[in-house]
Order: sequence, then structure tokens, then C-alpha cells
Amino acid sequence: MTTVAWVGDAAIDVSTVDAREVGLRSGPARTTLPREHTGEGRQLRRWLVQVLVAEELVAAAAGGLTEADAPPLVELAPDRAALLGLGSVAAAVLTRLPLARAVFVAVTADVDVSDAAVARFHDANPERFRVPAERLVRHALDGDPRDRPQRTLRRGELTGPVEDAVFAAAEGTVVGPVVDPLGTHTVLVEEVRPAHVRSLAQARDEIVAHLLARARRRAFTAWLDRNAAARVRLAPGFEHPGDPGQPDNTHRH
Repeated sequence: MTTVAWVGDAAIDVSTVDAREVGLRSGPARTTLPREHTGEGRQLRRWLVQVLVAEELVAAAAGGLTEADAPPLVELAPDRAALLGLGSVAAAVLTRLPLARAVFVAVTADVDVSDAAVARFHDANPERFRVPAERLVRHALDGDPRDRPQRTLRRGELTGPVEDAVFAAAEGTVVGPVVDPLGTHTVLVEEVRPAHVRSLAQARDEIVAHLLARARRRAFTAWLDRNAAARVRLAPGFEHPGDPGQPDNTHRH
């Protein structure tokens, strides 16, 4: 039996790496994987060892947690950018193992964001909180607008002269009739809502949720790194893919 890594007293055998690689090479990602027995192929195997090590660390930390305690992946990483920010190993473990997501929640439960950080984010990202100009209207095509339901109108939802006339009109104004290829438009502008940036108070909950999720992802990756540094030993030939001392590392300086 050939051991590729030790997590505390638990050994990971090369046969486990082989099985995981076979699974990858028979799965949907097979066409994107490097060829076997090449430098890149060996780096893939080193990466698989890192994933297996992370899975062992998660299992050791699980305690009484079960998969039932796990949130959906989208709650932790709502999009590809968030997954990439985790790093490939953490992303792979969280994607594959519900138990890892339960551990994520447990080990990041104390993460918080400060009021100062929330305010800085709001000040630095005004476009994120910009609300475009809107008009609350009743719009009729070949009819009386007063008989139509209210709708909120933004730029781009009507065409040329009709839209221009509506957004130039004062509150309480009836625009039209304006004729275009669709017919005769008459629009009652009931409320004018200028473009504005949502205030810090209005955006606070959204910012806190965004910053907290990002901070928790960083904290989980840091937790994995600390535990790996403290508890993991790697066998020669299965060093971390980024280790500059191993022969297949192509990112030397």
C-alpha cells in the first residue's frame, strides 16, 4: 500500500487517488483534463490529493453535524465568481460534499462585518445602488389610459418618441396621442421618480449579506489552510501543486 498523504493519523492511499482520477476521466470534464503521465497530468493528481486531504479535514471537524445541516451550495457561493474566489480545492469540496457545507456554516459562524466596512462598500460602489429613472403610468394603445392598470416604466421599455415624451412629461400629465407603427399611444404619467442612488440605510441589509458571505468564504478557505498546515503530511511526489520545489511546477520566478 502506497500512502500519498497523512491527515493526522489517517492515511490516504494512492488507490484512492487512482479511483478519483478514473471518475474524473470518465465524467463530463474528461475532454478538458490533461493527458496522463505528463507534467500537467501529475499536477492533476497532486490537486486530487489536496481535495482528498480537505475532505478528511472536513470529516474530522464534522463532530455531530450531518448532511441535514447543510445549506444548498448557492447559499454559500451564489455564482461562478464566488466559487472561484474560494479556490479550486475548497470549491470542489463544497460542491461535492453536503457535509462540507455543514462544516462551513459551523466554522464561519462567528464571522462578522463592521459598520465601517459596510459604509466603505456603499461609498465605493455607487453604481451598484443606482436606481434608474422611473415613471408610474397608465398606458393605453388605441384607448383611454385611465382604464388601464398602473405600471412602472423604465427607459428602454417603450420606443422612441413615445418614451421620450413620457420621460419629458411632468407628473399628472397626459402624453399623446403619439402615433407609431404599433398604433396610437396615450399615457397618463401619475408619478415621476427621478434616478437616484439608494442610501446606506436603504442598502445596508443587502451590503451586509454580500460582505458577510464573502468574508465567510475567505474564512473557510483560511480554516482549511490552517488545518492542512497543522495536520497534513504529503509524500514525496505528491507535494502541493503550487510547491516551487516539485518538478512539475511551471510558475517559477
